[in-house]
Amino acid sequence: MKLFWMEVKRQTTSLTFTIYTLLVMAFVLLNMGPMLARNVAALPTSTNSYDDITATDFQTRKTNGVGQLRYDYQHNTYVTYPLGFAKTVTLPKADQARVRSLLTQANQTETQATLVKALGQVDRLIGGQSAYSSQNIQGFASRPMTKAEARQDHNLILKKDRISGTFARLFADYAGIVMGILPTVVVVAYCYADRRSRATTSLQSKMTSTWRLVGSRYLASLVTLLMPIFLMGIVLTIQIALHYQGYQIDYLAFFKMTGLWLLPTVMVSSAVGFLSDALFGNFLGFVVQIGWWLSTMMIGARQVAGNYGWLLIPRHNSLHNVAYYEAHLPELLFNRLTYAALAIGFICLAVVLLNLQRGGKFHAINFETLGRVRTQSQRVQH
Repeated sequence: MKLFWMEVKRQTTSLTFTIYTLLVMAFVLLNMGPMLARNVAALPTSTNSYDDITATDFQTRKTNGVGQLRYDYQHNTYVTYPLGFAKTVTLPKADQARVRSLLTQANQTETQATLVKALGQVDRLIGGQSAYSSQNIQGFASRPMTKAEARQDHNLILKKDRISGTFARLFADYAGIVMGILPTVVVVAYCYADRRSRATTSLQSKMTSTWRLVGSRYLASLVTLLMPIFLMGIVLTIQIALHYQGYQIDYLAFFKMTGLWLLPTVMVSSAVGFLSDALFGNFLGFVVQIGWWLSTMMIGARQVAGNYGWLLIPRHNSLHNVAYYEAHLPELLFNRLTYAALAIGFICLAVVLLNLQRGGKFHAINFETLGRVRTQSQRVQH
């Protein structure tokens, strides 16, 4: 326990942590500020003010999917996302003729299965990883709420979310964006500073076990990295309570969302930092995390009002669409538990590698190590 609190003190007193805190708070508060001004306790009086929802009916998916395919076919421009990056595809005449046939088939289909099959063939024709794949077809389910859906959504916000819950979900969406990348920077910088000051060598030579050392550092990083999030949760809860006096408020909503939604993301991004230090001993792991972060952001951007699936950063960039959240809560829970387990796996691997380093059986794969191997190889050849 003493080692844990020592690590918390070391991390919270660093310049890197101060910069991290300012960046996280600035990003989240700047995005949340305009949304706090919206009165979610009032039922919209005009259909023009209804938000979009992620519908669950077949007809919405068909209408939007066929409409998008017709547009893409007419312009012969199809967008795919290999490795998360947008790529425009232009098809030859023979493939265009095949798409025309599939467009007709999709327009005449009457079941979800046949629609998925038709659009899936289009996806394969243009190289895969498009909006027409079976994994991404849900993106065509977005449409404005009906009057009945707006009333149901309003009732869920007041009774189920108790107002603060809907803001907490949006808060988790914004915070998740920076939690997916900044903790890796903080942890890598923290570990790299230790290596530069030779503190790692000193720590490794002591009797503290690798499990205890890395475990204390990892838990300390989770606590310190979530400090700005908890602070903002307190501030935003007070603001909402003052603004919605007379309404039932869930005072724990922001903390629930931090544990359910944000903690697994922080666990992964922080674990990547420790694994990167054990494997490379430099900032190379951050490059890998940037690629992962960009990929999940681009995939999530296709359906920001409600998109969970296998995303490291689940998206729910809306104060509404509550029915979708409730219906897909098991999917979100499975997502979060999976990433939490993955993070623990990363930390276990980091411990194994560091244990090997302490025994002199493994060295971080950095430019210095590669240089030594190359030199030794040249000596052997001579």
